Amino acid sequence: MGLCSIYVQNEAKMNVISKLEVVCLELKSENVDLAKKVEDLQVTKAWLLTEGAQLFAKNIHKGPEMTVVIAVAAMNNAMSAIGINSGLHNGYVHALKKKTPYAEVPLLNRNAEAELNTTITCFESLTFPVVNALPKLVNESLSKIKDAMFFAGGVVERMRWKYPAL
Repeated sequence: MGLCSIYVQNEAKMNVISKLEVVCLELKSENVDLAKKVEDLQVTKAWLLTEGAQLFAKNIHKGPEMTVVIAVAAMNNAMSAIGINSGLHNGYVHALKKKTPYAEVPLLNRNAEAELNTTITCFESLTFPVVNALPKLVNESLSKIKDAMFFAGGVVERMRWKYPAL
């Protein structure tokens, strides 16, 4: 093996080393980028599970999606008005005949206003247990998160079966 051959081999090795160094630098740069992306995804996942879902539920609770609930309440109020009118008419006729003292009127609910106020307070402080459970899943895999939330989907599906209009 001659000196020239050793020189050519050395030159080839240096060329390969140079190329490997360039590839190594590119991979290190890509690794830094990927590490940043993974960190961003972890932060995003934590935010979605701890704050994002809460914000989502609050927006639904306070948002225009509740118009369905308002429409149902309006229908209920309209039905109640018919019932009240009928009750007032029957009560007036009954009172004219002086059959029963007011205190003894059947089905009179003296706590109706307090019960309504309690219901309003309950609705205004409505929470979503599935949303409250999400922050505990920050370090879990997507499959575990889906498993933990499956029960909510089951409720929706059962409701759709019972109430097809949903």
